[in-house]
Amino acid sequence: MRALFADDDPNLHTIVKLWLEKNGHDVECVLNGQLAFERLQQESFDLLISDVNMPAMNGIELVKAVIELPKPPALIIVLTSRCDLVELQKKANSTKIHMFSKPFSPSALAELIDKLSLEIV
Repeated sequence: MRALFADDDPNLHTIVKLWLEKNGHDVECVLNGQLAFERLQQESFDLLISDVNMPAMNGIELVKAVIELPKPPALIIVLTSRCDLVELQKKANSTKIHMFSKPFSPSALAELIDKLSLEIV
């Protein structure tokens, strides 16, 4: 899968990119929601992974904008350290959006992506 990872922590970029590429995915990383939205307008991605708390455009705003695109990613995963995942899911208002708690194990994220990618094939 071609993945776009949006998070304002460059150290997390390195870790997530390493794990997902190890599992055969092509990963591009950006530092905020606005940059992610611009990339998604320019190119097609199969997967968007986004943190909630980011500068320029937060993850919920990003997801709401992305699902309105003509060709949104088939899979969207939102990472959050907030404990109100159900409320975030309601705000995102889409069944193809999956919430994943931070801190997280990169291997668990890779496993989730592999599992969910089987559902969209």
